[in-house]
Amino acid sequence: MTIDSTGDFVAKKTVQSGDDGAVDHHGDILPPLSKSASQINVEKIERRRRHAPNPGEHPGVSWFYNMVRGLCRMALKQQFRTIEVTGQENISEDAGILTVAWHTNALIDSSTIFVTQPKRLVFGARHDLLTRPLIGHIASISGTQPVIRQAERARGGASGEAANRINSKTMLTLAECIATGNGSALFPEGTSHEDSKMRRLRTGPMRSVIAANSISHEKGTPTPHLLPVGLHYRVSWFFRTDAWFEYGTPISLDGAIHPEEERKRLLKGEWLEAPADRVNALRDKVRERLAPMTPDAETWDEHRTWHVLGHLVAIANGNRLNSWREEVLAARSVRDKIRDGDKNLASLQEPANRIGQKLNSVGLDGRALDSNGLRKSSMREHLTVIPAIILAILAAPLTLFGSGLMIVTAKVLGDNTDEGLDARTTYHFLAAMLGPMIVWPIPITAFIVFALVGPWTFSAPQIIIIAILLPFAFHLSNKIALVAWDMHILSRDARRIGQLNRNSESQDIADDTNKILAALK
Repeated sequence: MTIDSTGDFVAKKTVQSGDDGAVDHHGDILPPLSKSASQINVEKIERRRRHAPNPGEHPGVSWFYNMVRGLCRMALKQQFRTIEVTGQENISEDAGILTVAWHTNALIDSSTIFVTQPKRLVFGARHDLLTRPLIGHIASISGTQPVIRQAERARGGASGEAANRINSKTMLTLAECIATGNGSALFPEGTSHEDSKMRRLRTGPMRSVIAANSISHEKGTPTPHLLPVGLHYRVSWFFRTDAWFEYGTPISLDGAIHPEEERKRLLKGEWLEAPADRVNALRDKVRERLAPMTPDAETWDEHRTWHVLGHLVAIANGNRLNSWREEVLAARSVRDKIRDGDKNLASLQEPANRIGQKLNSVGLDGRALDSNGLRKSSMREHLTVIPAIILAILAAPLTLFGSGLMIVTAKVLGDNTDEGLDARTTYHFLAAMLGPMIVWPIPITAFIVFALVGPWTFSAPQIIIIAILLPFAFHLSNKIALVAWDMHILSRDARRIGQLNRNSESQDIADDTNKILAALK
């Protein structure tokens, strides 16, 4: 136990969790703390932080970092039905990069950046990511650096001295790594959420990248820059949803730099704050560039309205939107035209909103529309339930034997988390990522024991071969189970369309659709 200069015990504190109405110095409501975030153990945070051998080097263990990235990549392929990545040509090979994004999908947000960038990344993360029992060690060995947020500090979770010491070291480490050509990723909102637009941006990422620019200037390395990325999920808290990761054009720092004397002190490892005017100007530029790459809607109903109009604009032009990326771009075009003064589109928001609400109430979206209103689901869509059942039956024995425990655990933890709806799929993701390391050895060990003492006789070579092949069999059966799940969803949506077509509301959808299409032609 240690004591800070004010006499407060700072080694470990637990502050109030849940929604307590606490506000920051701007008067904005601070995000509620989960039970995990409310437990601040300063000594453990400091102990779990890894330090690079030399300033600017990545603090993680290289082979472990690469292994975790491979596991994340595999888990993301299981998490999402479709994944599309664009704009990777904007990732500089030489210059350091700080990637910034809005934050609506908890740990999955950082993992998507982790696996879609070729650079080695150093993340700054909420303090408890490093202090949790299992994931904490993984984050630490991968080089993740801890942050004590305003949400914890304002509630008395750590003294100002302790929080400043931890955060300053983190920002300096990120700055040094970026200055030497590595990458980092931070979420300026400071918390994951379920809102339909960005929250107020914090200045930490801007302060860190300006410090990186100052260190880079002194070292003579390529000038670093900010890289905005749009993280688009059809429904972020759904398993097997669609995802598009949109890397934008880099944001130049435009000479945002410390004075000469302070640059030299930064180079020697002393954290110094950047000029406030530079920090605030860069924060405003980030918001200006990043907001259009989010839904940026007042409500999710408004966002759905733009998506319905995007589909109907395409239908009016004789086209269909064939991917999630095309749907996002179509909705963005509608939003921007309305904001630019398109009165025709603006007048169509009311009927489009009615359509969107009716579709959403039964779990459908704009893909269920055609030129007549609600489309007719095809026989092929209905019949996919048959191969779905067959594949599920084929996959069930190995999937339940190898992954049943992690599936049940992820479902229970995700449905009962106090982190918010946006964190639900984090547990699905972690189960898929960590299952091969900590769950699969259990059934493999069980097989070996059964083979040795059970009624059937196995030779030693047979036991070894089967034990080696089981992880591959588990992975294959899981992939088959996912195909079965996707087919089930296709058939389920077809049934929902059929049920809605038999409902009186289908005529209302047809009337509103015809009204919109007539106005668009």
